[in-house]
Amino acid sequence: MKLRLASSHLSERFHKPLRFGRRWRGHELALRLVQLAILVVIAAVGARLIAGAVTVATRSIASLIGS
Repeated sequence: MKLRLASSHLSERFHKPLRFGRRWRGHELALRLVQLAILVVIAAVGARLIAGAVTVATRSIASLIGS
């Protein structure tokens, strides 16, 4: 099986930021703001989950040490 190198224009395509497409062209700022809001919500939920896991782990370690 022969190996071929990819053309250079393909490598340029993957490093550009993703676009929403022609239909959403005029609403790009609003869509970016929605993306940012979703990212903030996901980060907040993730932080709460991590904090809860740390709390549970700390309590379980403390109960093992205290026993």
